[in-house]
Amino acid sequence: MTGPSGSVRVVRMGDGGARGRIVVGGFQPQSVSVMADGTVLVLDEGGRAHADGSWVARPAGSGIARLLDEGPTGRDVLLAALRGHVGTAIACAAGPDLGIVAFGDAAGEVRAFGDWEGAAVLHRGGVNAVAALGMPVGSEGVVPLVYSGGADGTVRAWSPGHAPMAVPLAERDRAVVSVDAAMTPSGPVLVVAWGDGAVEWIEVDSGARRTFRPGPPVRAVALAPDGRLVVGMDEYLVCLAPGSRAQQTPDGVRRRP
Repeated sequence: MTGPSGSVRVVRMGDGGARGRIVVGGFQPQSVSVMADGTVLVLDEGGRAHADGSWVARPAGSGIARLLDEGPTGRDVLLAALRGHVGTAIACAAGPDLGIVAFGDAAGEVRAFGDWEGAAVLHRGGVNAVAALGMPVGSEGVVPLVYSGGADGTVRAWSPGHAPMAVPLAERDRAVVSVDAAMTPSGPVLVVAWGDGAVEWIEVDSGARRTFRPGPPVRAVALAPDGRLVVGMDEYLVCLAPGSRAQQTPDGVRRRP
């Protein structure tokens, strides 16, 4: 998660505890996502993508062997595709090869790069947040899903290569601040943070919804595959697990085990 200091903080999704920090240097991060290999992608104030590989596992073997085997990585290919594009939000998901990067812009367009490619205009006005998900579907393997939240107060779903869903998944008279999605034990789940401080949990298959209001304005949400949700605000994080009671911890982070 990003903060006003210009750094990216790494937290444990299990309980919201701190693991480390990435100093991007020279700019205030506007949007952050993590590729399957651990590469952190960050958008600067101008909407350009930057990559940090300090959390990527290094291959075994001697330095000479690594140099001989080294070629363009999936990260290199995706970064080359992103070069020259200016965005307002970024998201990543694993795929059969490179994975997928979803890139939203100020004109309301969302573009996909990587294993699945395409573009669609999903909003009237800018894209404030995007989330990407590789959803297992029977014998087809994995189907890519992109969820985008806009300044127009809608959350829309799109699968690259297909037309976007005609009806928004969610719609309010408030701008979307942040979105995230994950395959959880109850199926695909989408989480939306709204401009009025509400956080909405949506089970995509059933349509079931839950709303949480932490109090202060919400800046970002992040969802783990086990269903745990981290909500970022100006001064602290809240970690929630559906169906359990929140607990206050000594470090000031409210958690749900």
